[in-house]
Amino acid sequence: MQTYAIVELEEGTLNVIVGGRDGATTRVQRSLRIPCADLGYETVSTVLRSIGSDVWEGAGGVHVVLGERRMQHFQSTLPKMTAPEVVAFVTREGMRLSAVQTQAEALVATRLVRRLPGKKLVMGTTALARSVWEPIRRAFESNNIKVAGLYSMETCLAMAAKSPDGDPVAIIECNAGRARFVLCEAESPVQVRRFLIGGGGEGNAAAMTTQLAMELPRTLDWLREIGQALPKALVLGARVNVEDESMEMLRGDDLQTIVRGEMPAVVADGQATPSLGVAALIARLGSGKVLPSLLEVPRLHFSLGASRVVALAATVAAGLACSLSAIVDGKAWITVQDVVEETRAETQRLQAAVAADESVPVGNTQQRPEDVRLQTALTMRRPISLLLAQVSNAAEGGLHLEELKFASTDRIVVTGIVEGSSRQQALAALTVFSKRLRDLPYLRADGQDEIGEVAGQRNRFRFRLGMAWRNS
Repeated sequence: MQTYAIVELEEGTLNVIVGGRDGATTRVQRSLRIPCADLGYETVSTVLRSIGSDVWEGAGGVHVVLGERRMQHFQSTLPKMTAPEVVAFVTREGMRLSAVQTQAEALVATRLVRRLPGKKLVMGTTALARSVWEPIRRAFESNNIKVAGLYSMETCLAMAAKSPDGDPVAIIECNAGRARFVLCEAESPVQVRRFLIGGGGEGNAAAMTTQLAMELPRTLDWLREIGQALPKALVLGARVNVEDESMEMLRGDDLQTIVRGEMPAVVADGQATPSLGVAALIARLGSGKVLPSLLEVPRLHFSLGASRVVALAATVAAGLACSLSAIVDGKAWITVQDVVEETRAETQRLQAAVAADESVPVGNTQQRPEDVRLQTALTMRRPISLLLAQVSNAAEGGLHLEELKFASTDRIVVTGIVEGSSRQQALAALTVFSKRLRDLPYLRADGQDEIGEVAGQRNRFRFRLGMAWRNS
């Protein structure tokens, strides 16, 4: 059995999962959960050093699944384009969302999700600033651990959210006291929202149910606001501890079905439960299906277009016709051999041209004049004074702001505490405040909000609201 080692890494927890394909069954042999306070070099290096070398035994390298709020996911619908043009477009969009200025500063992975009528292409892309990955990379390197691939948690979770009819489907999975809501289409993440799980986290079924009952309606409202189609089904992850009788309560009026995700791997007795995303990644690696890694140069492999198929068929037909004619005319046998060789050479030339056109690395793209204009626009001046005034005015009694973080091209983060005479009053005050922020014309919500109950105080909530500058 080919063994694969996966490190699922997020602020708060580092999970090590080792497994592989045993015939038709994917098996998880070892699964460890280790506290990891942050994603800094020293912390990650120390945690990796505490893991015995025997854990990685049999694996050719470690596949890293990173849970990071700065990871960007988006889908792009493009008209008919060549492979270099598609790669250039998604790379520029990944650079813009990651707030970096050059291609060398961005890690990008993309794949073809589906084709639409009119030869349109739907591409699913993940992007991350290289500066986020660099300290983690150095931590693995200092421990002599080879990294074979880098993926986002959301991308792996999308592989476990299958929809037979092709409709959008959502999946929720928990890790390190946080929950991820991932909206997926064709096993590709479209929108992501993260929120905290208070009251004991994954082990407390009542707290988990209460938190989901509050956050699911807010998440669906957010999807409506941004014009996103709502999912018809919700898949609960392997670490989402919700009782069966509570699932119908969570369904509400918007979701048609809520189901528990089917674990695609058999976990050995006594081992920690891996997430659905990691289990799906092991199953995919074991079956030989390649998932685009953020550490690789993006390459696109499109199937041959109809025009190229016709051209190749015409070339072969011409060769066969010449061969048949030469056979009939025995005196031209030598000429037939020459024609066959020419036909073979022409076929090889066409195949080489197709390969060169359909598999193009991102490094071959060149910066165009519109890229320069885009970078200039991203560095435009922002209405900072107006932002400070309107955020302050939006906060009413019972809501205390602790920090307002912003930059010219980075996201805006507002943190604070809200309290009320009851839980409902506190949540209502927070809802009013967040709506006022979303209504500001120069900002747009990015869905990366975190809300959690203050320990021991049921009427106080700590919040972290994320937004981004609106550039159009």
